[in-house]
Amino acid sequence: MVDLALSEVAEGVFELRLPIPFEDGLVNVFLFADGDDVDLLDCGMNSDESVNAIRAAVSQVGAKRIRRLVVTHIHPDHYGAAGVIAGDGGADLYLHRLEVPLVNPRYVELEHLVKEVHKYLLVNGVPAGEADVLSNSQRALSQVVSPAEPAVQLDGAETLEMGRRQLRVEWTPGHSPGHICLYESSEKLLFAGDHMLPELSPNIGLHPQSTPDPLHEYLMSLERLAAYEPQKILPAHGRPFTDAASRVAALVAHHRRRLDQILEIVSAGERSAWQLALELWGPREILYEKRLALQEGLAHLQALAVEGRLEKLVSPSAVRWRPPASRA
Repeated sequence: MVDLALSEVAEGVFELRLPIPFEDGLVNVFLFADGDDVDLLDCGMNSDESVNAIRAAVSQVGAKRIRRLVVTHIHPDHYGAAGVIAGDGGADLYLHRLEVPLVNPRYVELEHLVKEVHKYLLVNGVPAGEADVLSNSQRALSQVVSPAEPAVQLDGAETLEMGRRQLRVEWTPGHSPGHICLYESSEKLLFAGDHMLPELSPNIGLHPQSTPDPLHEYLMSLERLAAYEPQKILPAHGRPFTDAASRVAALVAHHRRRLDQILEIVSAGERSAWQLALELWGPREILYEKRLALQEGLAHLQALAVEGRLEKLVSPSAVRWRPPASRA
């Protein structure tokens, strides 16, 4: 018997909370009921516990099959069970087209990405021994992901039928290049994925699979969603909340403070991103967190360079950051 954390969050829409080994220990996925069919937003990791919970939830809401699976982005806690849910004869998988080319190098053909990440770590100042370990941390995540081919590649701005509701796809890059949210204008419901969380700030990182300026993209898409004035925000982590404007203001202020901190550190002298991350966050014992800290620092450094507030110096062996020559 599966003990379900299942609740109805809007008429015909059910939140299912699935276990994961990071964040707050849970990821929220959503079922949209429509008679014998149900549509699913995100699918958790590929584990027996998660997959069995989804199947039990489908039955509990009175459905017989999953018709379509829409995935906000391809991180393991959102996409992991896609191959089980949307494999041969299963649901139709909907995924933003910028996520599609990330799947194989991340979860199937790992060796090229591992080498690329290793080089990226070295040029950004990570010591060789740590770079060897950190570049291999992706291997563990690939074990909890079963990939699937998308039936539909999204651009953003599509209208999707989810259960008995019509939702608009909102492309919200930053946390991942092809991250999407779903918005229903009639009830002002926002299914926010990892884009807008009630307590956490999602990791916004510059890395070999990111877009070139993820922080600016993230902040702009946050403010675009806030302008809709959603009345209920249903995030992938944490509990539903209502005040989008205040939450977006807090997230923007957080990143502005971080930019100012970084500017102050680099004003004292040229730095690598690894040196900067150690000064900002201190030594971190968990490998996954070390990589996230480096990526987050790089996204902020890149934003400052784009704004002309820092200079980015590159060579085949190193990337360094310093104040503009006129301020040095």
